[in-house]
Amino acid sequence: MISYIAGHGEQIWIAFSSHISLFLSSMAISIILGLLLGIFIATGGGKGLGRSLLTILGASQATPSIAVVAFSFLFVGIGKAPAILALVIYCLVPVVFNVVSGLLGVPGEVVEAARGIGMTRGQILLKVKLPLASEVIMSGVRSAATINIGTATVAAVIGGGGLGDIIFTGLKMQDNGAILVGAGLSAILALIVDFVFAFVERKVVPKGLSQGR
Repeated sequence: MISYIAGHGEQIWIAFSSHISLFLSSMAISIILGLLLGIFIATGGGKGLGRSLLTILGASQATPSIAVVAFSFLFVGIGKAPAILALVIYCLVPVVFNVVSGLLGVPGEVVEAARGIGMTRGQILLKVKLPLASEVIMSGVRSAATINIGTATVAAVIGGGGLGDIIFTGLKMQDNGAILVGAGLSAILALIVDFVFAFVERKVVPKGLSQGR
């Protein structure tokens, strides 16, 4: 492992940078799209459509990651674009489900009180529902982030780059050092990402909701 790091420093850095790029791109899209879809579903926008979206997303979570990557390859080809698409599909599930769960979990009497003091639907969403649901929403985002780091290694199958390149090269060459470097860096990244999102969660969630944890 040490000899592999010493002899392939540049290759490891390129794969590591590519992995970070895949992660940041797909997570940004997943969070924005997941919030919009979750709010749409939770606020009753197109009830039948909302249920259909939840069913499709649930089915995609039950599908193996390699199959989702292959599915993206069929429509977008090879490279980073299908890899990012596959990661977004995979990460949308925990984000959307937790947004819907968090928003629907806000007590009805709190919403009625907000209406009683003259708040509009938009104000109730932004100033009451989303802050109260933030703990559940952030839990989904953290789950999506750790799923993303692990699944991104599969992106190498369709030319998406990342640490998966090192792992698959190690498998082809029967080089245990390369496999350990790729898998080890992926695991370390997952721990760092979880730590960062835990820090963000503490900043985002109102202090009153996080007390006692």
